[in-house]
Amino acid sequence: MIKFVFREKVLSNVDYVLDTLGGNETKKQMSILKRGGKLVSLRAMPNGAFAKRMKLPKWKQIILGIAGRKFDKLAEKYGVTYDFIFVESNGKQLQEVADIFDNLKIKPSIDTVYPFEEVNKALDKVANGHSKGKTVIVMERE
Repeated sequence: MIKFVFREKVLSNVDYVLDTLGGNETKKQMSILKRGGKLVSLRAMPNGAFAKRMKLPKWKQIILGIAGRKFDKLAEKYGVTYDFIFVESNGKQLQEVADIFDNLKIKPSIDTVYPFEEVNKALDKVANGHSKGKTVIVMERE
């Protein structure tokens, strides 16, 4: 939470946000997007556009349109696009997300890479707020 608030103060004019937090954080994430930016949420609320895209029955489209109206209005206020994606924990879906990031040439900010043997050192760095990007732990395959 504190980490995101720090980013919110620093970041602006962002093209894309992948929202993995939902709730009140979605509004904060919309505020850092540039006009025309896109927010895709994995955790906030499905909306009418999601229901239509999934070809759900009309009554579900209406219900989800009402339920997701809050986020649609926020997106309109900030001049951005809001989409919801329902995710499952499976390799196929993770690969689809990885492919999207690869096609868009989106690279994560990596601060430090640790071998598995130094996992405690890595956890200490993250716990004390010293990372300026992702901390990666490499696990060797045998």
